[in-house]
Amino acid sequence: MKKIIILPFLFLATLSWGQAQFVVQNGTKTEVYNNINTAITNAVAGDTLYIPGGGFTITNTTIDKTLHWVGHGHYPSETGATMQTRINSALNFTGNCDNSSFEGIFFTSEVSFGSADNEAENILMKRCRVLSNLSLRTVTTGNPDLNFQISECVLYTLFGNYGINCLIEKSLIFNRIHYFVQSQFSHNSINVSSSNRVIYLCTSCIFVDNVFGYEGGLYNSFSCVINNNVFAGSLPFTPVTDINGNDGFNNIYNVGSANVYSDVSQSVNPYTFAYENDYTLKGGSTGTDQSGASGISISGTATDGTNAGIYGTATPYKTIPYYPHINTANIATQAVNNELGIDINAEAQSR
Repeated sequence: MKKIIILPFLFLATLSWGQAQFVVQNGTKTEVYNNINTAITNAVAGDTLYIPGGGFTITNTTIDKTLHWVGHGHYPSETGATMQTRINSALNFTGNCDNSSFEGIFFTSEVSFGSADNEAENILMKRCRVLSNLSLRTVTTGNPDLNFQISECVLYTLFGNYGINCLIEKSLIFNRIHYFVQSQFSHNSINVSSSNRVIYLCTSCIFVDNVFGYEGGLYNSFSCVINNNVFAGSLPFTPVTDINGNDGFNNIYNVGSANVYSDVSQSVNPYTFAYENDYTLKGGSTGTDQSGASGISISGTATDGTNAGIYGTATPYKTIPYYPHINTANIATQAVNNELGIDINAEAQSR
């Protein structure tokens, strides 16, 4: 099984210094294309599309089939041998994309899912970056069960558009969270500058074990459960008596933006992402708990005893895709004795 997974990436690595190659895999059957648009067109529902490093434009920006998109990742420190996998087109994955997955891709424009008459359901997005808006629906009527999961991503603005049953976990979020219903946000690091509109028009959502590194305000949000979070600023609800029915416990607040993370000095401000920043919690930092006691450590306050934010849980945030990662690739520019020297180092991961 491991050989089936790794071969497309090794093949891409050997060819990435020439024309980009795109591998489409269906079971043990593999086809190779010189153009991403041809690869998408020829892929059938359920295929896996391996995308090399580089920046690519997709001409048909509406995609309506189930595919599993796999790139090399977006962290520069981890893609020196392959380059980031970047898709530069604004894309809409319509309703027949149910059960699609995305891993290790940097989307430099907007990404949206579903259509007016057909929701995209059971989507998994993992270890990706979306530089612009990410919309889980294209309409705002009704409350369909999306079963949408986002894990270990770097995100800008999130629009749930009133879909339910969404899980956003271990992700870095740098703009508002809009219109989620009956969804859960767990172990995220949320860094937004708007003091009273971070969580915007959300209803009956659970926010647990997150870090709000700058502001954490709720705007017209109702009946949300807010537990074991770390807030740089004030608590965004009034326990027990909140007029909108929001409530929670075991939150630590008034930590101060400068005291939340180990090092965010590479950003102009704490609500701008930088790859060089260190989003682990700052050792020794304290805040106020809901009893009013001050000097409470922000470490180890998550529901599972680990830290709040992306580096909590037994399986904390990782920067590279699950699939075997190419660390180094050295390919000779010319053959010697009819042999081309290729030296590729790849590392498998446990998750």
